[in-house]
Amino acid sequence: MRLSPLKSKDMVVEITTQNLKSHMTDIGDGFEMNRKRASIYRIPEHIKKVNPNAFKPQVVSFGPYHHREPHLLPMEKIKHLFLYDFESNCKLSIEDMVNEVWDMLEDLQRSYDKLEDEWKTKPAKFLELMILDGCFLIQLLLGNSPLFILPLKDGRRDMLLLENQLPMKLLDKLCFMLKLDNIENIKSLVWRSSNLPTEVKEKLMANDYLHLLDMYRTELEFHTGNELYLLQCSHLGMSHEIQLARRFDKAGIKLKKGCNIRDVDFDENKGVLSLPFIEMNANIESGLLNVMTFEKLVGIDNIVGSFVILMGNLLEKDEVDSFNQLAKGTVLSMWDKYAYVYYSVNKHCKRPWRIWWTTLKNVSFQSPWIIISALSAIIGFVLLIIQTIYGVYGYYLPRRS
Repeated sequence: MRLSPLKSKDMVVEITTQNLKSHMTDIGDGFEMNRKRASIYRIPEHIKKVNPNAFKPQVVSFGPYHHREPHLLPMEKIKHLFLYDFESNCKLSIEDMVNEVWDMLEDLQRSYDKLEDEWKTKPAKFLELMILDGCFLIQLLLGNSPLFILPLKDGRRDMLLLENQLPMKLLDKLCFMLKLDNIENIKSLVWRSSNLPTEVKEKLMANDYLHLLDMYRTELEFHTGNELYLLQCSHLGMSHEIQLARRFDKAGIKLKKGCNIRDVDFDENKGVLSLPFIEMNANIESGLLNVMTFEKLVGIDNIVGSFVILMGNLLEKDEVDSFNQLAKGTVLSMWDKYAYVYYSVNKHCKRPWRIWWTTLKNVSFQSPWIIISALSAIIGFVLLIIQTIYGVYGYYLPRRS
């Protein structure tokens, strides 16, 4: 018996609607909560392909994503020694420490995107990992443990990998347990010894952060003068002058040392481009790549990513390869200010007289003798014109007797 077209349609619509609703119900509230609260992400394979080593810890793992990888196992025993030292300093028993962290267990689990089931179904194992890695990281930042055998510079690179982060709420809780003078949380620990301007320090301390990589991103924006903050100092240097692309150099554009990545600017009247000076090395590439990936996955303003794209368009080829490598595989638009700077610089370069004048200065005025010769030639040429004028004047208008 055939159904009427109307009944057939109603039945299909009802069944399809129920099926689609069941799919949405299967997802559950847990997925939505995890999606909103996650702050530490597994990096997609298409991003890792850009530079796999930039996302992989070399010495030590923090958190579940790289736990017990073969090349990181030597540090696992060291973590236990650091835990012993941490317990002695904070004067709390291990049981007290576990009880303190237990209350935030679910929040810590939700901080990790795509957390494997073994960490969800075995809360004791996850709790142990958080306490062990958190105590180790704080001792590493303090740098005053008698068991300190890992150079801070080697550990700091691994601290700033997106897949190697620990939630800020965990680090703050462990810092509070230590009860050190003037150290209430991880922010005061990181910036305790920096000679920051008061207004900058207040801004940095007032912000809420998700993890150390989030703090590092903010440091990049607030870097001032020669002051390097703790998380920056192994990544940024002030000794390496970047070189503008030839097309900009020919237009007479000069570089001015800016303070931070937000300080990028172009003075059209003077032809001066303000850029922060950055020393390109393996560490800065790793740091910038992880920050760019963090910006992209979290969906926040891509300030660092925009800066990298801008630099890739402004620098010489031997400099630009590193920045292009960083930006490869990303689909980003430049921050409005950077886009305006790039537009202004290109507009400046399209004025032929600027290129002509710059070429004249570079070719003709490199030596004082050339300048003297040029001035002598100009003076001689002017005198010749004056002599010619007087000769013509005397020929056509002879003096009266």
